[in-house]
Amino acid sequence: MGIIIVYGVPLLATSLLWGSEIIRKAFSRTFTALKFGLGFFGAFTVLGMLVSIVILLIMAAVDPTALSLLDQPNPALDIERELAWLMAWFSLLVVGPVEEYIFTGFVYGGLLSLFKDRHWLSLAIISSVLFAAVHIYYANVYEIASIVLFTNLTTFGMAMAATYYLSGGNLLVPAIIHGAYDALGFIGVATSLDLTILLRGSMILMGIIVAIVLFFQKILKRKTARALDWSYLQN
Repeated sequence: MGIIIVYGVPLLATSLLWGSEIIRKAFSRTFTALKFGLGFFGAFTVLGMLVSIVILLIMAAVDPTALSLLDQPNPALDIERELAWLMAWFSLLVVGPVEEYIFTGFVYGGLLSLFKDRHWLSLAIISSVLFAAVHIYYANVYEIASIVLFTNLTTFGMAMAATYYLSGGNLLVPAIIHGAYDALGFIGVATSLDLTILLRGSMILMGIIVAIVLFFQKILKRKTARALDWSYLQN
């Protein structure tokens, strides 16, 4: 019943309001979305880590005892090992797709339609903050230290929103990335934390590599365009 309420009701409401438009674009430019998805995932994950480090340093200076709050177990992963594999599949096939459908497809897509004169990045920040806010239960567990988790959730949401925008509305790739990343947490419960760290670290590293490649490709494209423009002027 809890799962139906948390995921079923918003999914049904979203589908009735704007479902056809979301689905129509959900599989557009998949290869482009894959490049942007991995690249933005890597880049925004690094950004989230850097901001988190700054927050931790501030917390350490103001109230060092607050850092100990992060030692508490993640409530989302506090389940029996026997259920962990089931939750891994549930994350991959349900949680990731549904949350991306609602927050990226409906909320962010809706903001883009309503505020066409606003920059897409500012709207991505709004939808990502809303995505982080639904994880408010972290505040009950980690208190002031939950700012670190909300920071990482916000930057993750921005990566998925950027992928959606630059691919023309693709949701398949954000759903896969989101579901896979969440699933790896439950795989760690079923097996070992070291395996989750290894797999998530590999996923982030892959994203960073793709981001670097895309960055240099963009620089090369600009240089080539300038060279062509100069050649045209010379002739």
